[in-house]
Parts: sequence; structure tokens; C-alpha cells
Amino acid sequence: MENNCAHSIRRRLFAVFSVLSLLFAPIAAVGHSYKLGDITVGHVWASPSKSGEGIAVYGPIMNQAAAAVQLTGASTPVADEVRIRMTNEEGEHWIDMVNLEPGKPLALAPWRQHLYLTGINRELEEGDTFELTLDFAQVGTLTVEVEIEPEGGH
Repeated sequence: MENNCAHSIRRRLFAVFSVLSLLFAPIAAVGHSYKLGDITVGHVWASPSKSGEGIAVYGPIMNQAAAAVQLTGASTPVADEVRIRMTNEEGEHWIDMVNLEPGKPLALAPWRQHLYLTGINRELEEGDTFELTLDFAQVGTLTVEVEIEPEGGH
């Protein structure tokens, strides 16, 4: 019984460290991250898009504060609107905020919460960048640079 318990704990720890390394690998690879108080945002990216289309924005966020923080929205000069979209087994729907629990990394990703930009006002090609301002309700805003990259690269 003790062997099974120890093995289970080791597996869980390995899984946690694996997730953390995957979330923050883009930070090390690209060499940039953004910080607002106890919030760190890693490499932020989106796929290419034509003018008038919508695109999703992805990237890791870590809240190192003692209390939860909420991402309540975002804005950018390249889109008419930025909303938070949830994708799961039930489909896609809009949500008002993303809750960032203390000490738990969260990846804005295709299969979960992410930002979705509509009314793109210019073509966004691989290699382009644009500014995106994230709104963390209690903490303030943080402007990050979104890199346009091929989706298959992530």
C-alpha cells in the first residue's frame, strides 16, 4: 500500500512539473515575459488571419499573489472587440472573466479559456506582432506583444 501511495505521489509531482515546464517553456525559448505585480504573462501568440476575420490569442499566465486575480478583458488597436471564450466538450461559449488561482499556472489555450478577437482591421501574417492590453480587474492593465505564428508550431 505504501509503495502504491509513494508511486502515486511521484506520478502527480511529475505531472505537475511537466505541465509547468510546458507552460513556461515558451518564455525561455523566446526570452521575454511580462510582469504586473505578482502576475507573469509568458509568450503570447496567435495564428495568421485575414482582415475582417476573428483570431484566438493564447499564452501562459501565472498568478503568484496570495489571492485569486481575475482577467476580465482585453483591448487592441487591431480588432473591434476582444472577448473571453471558453472551449470545452460542450462547445464554445463566452465568459466574463478567467479566474487565476494563486500559485497555479493557467494556459490560455484552444481547448479551454482564451481571448478571441473579432473585426480584425488588417491582415496578420506570420512574423507580424501587435499590442494587446490585458485587464486584470483588481491589479490593473498590462500591455503585451502578440506574435503571429503558425498554429502547428505549438
